[in-house]
Amino acid sequence: MTPNEINTIANLHRMAFGPSEGEEIAPLAKALLSHPETISISVHRGGKIAGNVLFTPFVFQDHPDAKCFLLAPCGVLPEYQGQGVGKELMQTSIAHLASVGTDAVFVLGVPTFYPRYGFVPTEKQTPYPTLLTIPESWMVLELTAGIVDRLDGKTRAIPQFMQPQWWDTSQYD
Repeated sequence: MTPNEINTIANLHRMAFGPSEGEEIAPLAKALLSHPETISISVHRGGKIAGNVLFTPFVFQDHPDAKCFLLAPCGVLPEYQGQGVGKELMQTSIAHLASVGTDAVFVLGVPTFYPRYGFVPTEKQTPYPTLLTIPESWMVLELTAGIVDRLDGKTRAIPQFMQPQWWDTSQYD
């Protein structure tokens, strides 16, 4: 990915998340794109990127062979919101992740959006379980049947996500 593409995606997330969160999310997206195992999926409209979602490795320490990813961030430019871009992002990315042998995808997100695509609340640990004050916002999509039942114990995200502020849902209570 070129520096220009990285900046375009970071700027998309800045605008998608707006003034309150965008200034935090854009540098995070840029940092995530520097990780070699990050999967970036974009949807285009009119020759430009209208939406983007990133997936980074998510590891259960007692089950390192399980191929899991953390979904974040997922953003759509404001002028394309409500036009099916988010739906296309989710459908395209789930198909891609399934095609590369992903076992499960986890997300700490909006409890009314992700269930549309098969995500369900999970009691599996986040890296900072005491900061999860909205349990229904921690969800999983199982792509390998039965894998979630076998996963347990402590979890680890890539270094950019191993900061407590990304796991603290109390600001949304």
